[in-house]
Amino acid sequence: MRGAVGELMSKGAVTVTPETSIEALTDLMVSHEYNAFPVVNDAGILQGLVTRLDLFRLYLLPYRRFIPVLEDTWVSSVGAIMSRGVIVLSPAEPATQAIALMVEHRLRTIPVVIETVEGPAVVGILTRSDLAAALKS
Repeated sequence: MRGAVGELMSKGAVTVTPETSIEALTDLMVSHEYNAFPVVNDAGILQGLVTRLDLFRLYLLPYRRFIPVLEDTWVSSVGAIMSRGVIVLSPAEPATQAIALMVEHRLRTIPVVIETVEGPAVVGILTRSDLAAALKS
């Protein structure tokens, strides 16, 4: 497969903030088919990634006996369930690098970022669907 990540990525990524409510996240997941959403601060700098699996885990909390009931009460926003230190790609990286990362780490979505003075700014996302479409062409 030839091409760079920037040519294949979905531009204008739908993002959320750490303060986004779980209810709003659920609504976004219903209205978009994405598996994950980059979590950004007000400047658009990547803070983490929140996935459908993160949301599903949250809904299982009441059914796990070993988790104290008090722990369930603080989970009201994306910041409490998102993953930090996520794998990212730059637009210039080859598509084969994206495939290798998705296979090795079992990822479905990778944020695409450019480095800025403030930190990594999200410019798009690369999904398995984006890569599959590129394989067809």
